[in-house]
Amino acid sequence: MRSVLMTVFAVLIVGGFVAVVYGIVVRAEPVTQPIAFNHAIHLDDAGLECLACHTRAATDVSAGIPGKAVCLDCHDIDEEGGSHTEKDKLFAFEDTDGDIPWGRVAVTKPDVFFSHRRHVTSGKLDCLECHPDQAELDAPPPTAQLVMAMDDCIECHQQRGVSEDCLACHR
Repeated sequence: MRSVLMTVFAVLIVGGFVAVVYGIVVRAEPVTQPIAFNHAIHLDDAGLECLACHTRAATDVSAGIPGKAVCLDCHDIDEEGGSHTEKDKLFAFEDTDGDIPWGRVAVTKPDVFFSHRRHVTSGKLDCLECHPDQAELDAPPPTAQLVMAMDDCIECHQQRGVSEDCLACHR
């Protein structure tokens, strides 16, 4: 009887783990963005660096999602109004009290602590090393996505000779 209970308990634990991973990784909820932001145009065509818009990446744990003021520093309604549907969506936010309600699409697992400041400033990493697909994205991803697999992080840490201690990243 005890071995049957242990087996049932083990199946429940494994099943619960699979359900959590499946729910977090595979079945991510759709994210609908207010503007179909095109990273490719901004990075490739305009030649912007990631830090031009994600200014907090060098100074904060989070890179942050740029607010409308960042976009409106470059885009002018008088010059560009009516030229593109997505730009017009941006201009609609210009005279509102709120900011652009972006949804978060780059995520880490709940037990992972990741500091953009540490990686950008101390590690001197280019954003595209961890976010390689951004330069090709002509629209936001439709769901939140894990940015990197743990194996990618460990490989990078090994190549650079930095800590692989579990507690450096997992809390």
